[in-house]
Amino acid sequence: MSDKNILVTQEIGSFRKPEYLSRTFHKIEGKPEFKDVAGKASLETLKLFSDSGMINHGIAGEMFRWEMYEYLARKIKNIEFHGKVRSFDNRYYNKGSVSGEISLMESPHSEELEFILNHTDAPLKIPVTGPYTMADWSFNDHYGSRLELANAFADLIRGEIENIQGIWKKYRGNEIMQVQIDEPAATTHPSEMDIVIESVNRSVQGIAGLETSIHVCYSKDYRVLYDRLPDLHLDGLNLEYSNRDILQLGTGVSARPGFSDLSYFSQINESLNVPKFLGVGVTDVHIDTVESVELIADRIREALRYVENPELVRLNPDCGLRTRSREIGFKKLKNMSTAREIVMGEL
Repeated sequence: MSDKNILVTQEIGSFRKPEYLSRTFHKIEGKPEFKDVAGKASLETLKLFSDSGMINHGIAGEMFRWEMYEYLARKIKNIEFHGKVRSFDNRYYNKGSVSGEISLMESPHSEELEFILNHTDAPLKIPVTGPYTMADWSFNDHYGSRLELANAFADLIRGEIENIQGIWKKYRGNEIMQVQIDEPAATTHPSEMDIVIESVNRSVQGIAGLETSIHVCYSKDYRVLYDRLPDLHLDGLNLEYSNRDILQLGTGVSARPGFSDLSYFSQINESLNVPKFLGVGVTDVHIDTVESVELIADRIREALRYVENPELVRLNPDCGLRTRSREIGFKKLKNMSTAREIVMGEL
């Protein structure tokens, strides 16, 4: 097999910015020169992705975005900011307080998407911060409940997806637009999975011509998400597995402990009328070690032991590679693409 619709390689969202952009980002954001600088970085990243052999180029590593929460929150009416909180990896963001009915003041994604569509014909996937994470990472000083707040974010996000779909159609016609709902908070409060599912479903409800997925970058127990697969009205999931795995070669539970819960996923997924695809994290974004082609190939083989239909398996880093240098990120993507070719030759 050589079909590029099988074992699709994809960047999961963010990629390390070149120093000339990261150093000046906050100084030039909102100014005329920002588009030129972020655009230059986007073109360099698109070339890097192409040179790595990766099939789906995401949105060129999110060069137009600093991070996932505040980037969106700053463009929403009635969110007030009171100070910084820590997210992860010594990264900080200004946490907002929702003080009234929320609505978008401007599109967060239009300029970025239009630029990328003007410069590549490669397959793309557009990450959008999800409604539950926006709600969970905000203070609620207006809405009557966390569900009401999450659904308000869902309505706002659905409107933005409809907006960028209009831009997409100008360049790609009736080609399906891929949207990834980023929900790092999804499994952090297992008792709130009803809120997660309702708000995520609501964010894409009624929009035709989409392929939709959820990205949950890390989880203590993905089984709380797997249990809700029948209720999740999305086409697929993009998840992390390599961060909990080990670096020895081989397949099987002892060699690939990070992938063991795929047995549970597969049992539920196979019971669905329409099974969902799974984006499998096959390289760890929290270490500089560049996993060998052989190790990544073993991880792919292990995923295929559980999800036997290769059309339902996609390959990605665990999360965005912004935590690594661009050089390390490229090597990880290159090895992932090479490993994919080896496994494709075995199918």
